[in-house]
Amino acid sequence: MDIAKLQNLLLTFEGRIGPTSLMQGTVAVFAVAIIIQLISIMLPFFGIIGLALLYPMFCLHAKRFHDGGKPAIWTLAVLGGILVGGFIISMILTPLLVGDMFAAAMRGEDVTGMGYRLKSFLVGIIVGAATYFGAAFVVNQVVKGDPADNAYGPPPTDAASPNPLG
Repeated sequence: MDIAKLQNLLLTFEGRIGPTSLMQGTVAVFAVAIIIQLISIMLPFFGIIGLALLYPMFCLHAKRFHDGGKPAIWTLAVLGGILVGGFIISMILTPLLVGDMFAAAMRGEDVTGMGYRLKSFLVGIIVGAATYFGAAFVVNQVVKGDPADNAYGPPPTDAASPNPLG
């Protein structure tokens, strides 16, 4: 994997990318999200750093919208969908997977143990996977790339390549 191509993919919003690059970029952002969540098991305040992942997600989806000839402003709707979807999925899964933690806290018991943190980590991974990959899937289904040059540049090279970052 070429680091310069990965940086360009995740940190700039100019140009166009195809569906494969969007999915690969989403995998990279999700991997960073997992690392952040692992660190936040030991340092709970560290989880706020995860908000920084909104920027690479914006860059990825903006370039994908550019491939369809649409402005990057549509990316705000995708990011809003990720945030709202994550909130809704979290509200559904948290009582199912971590409900015993809340019951113990209501009884006044200590809920700072590693088992409770690991359960919260599991909820975070499921929510992140569902929202990140769900958004990428929906955008790839909705946005059809222009086969010719458009206002955002030439067609992406990854349209026919199985690994545009390699």
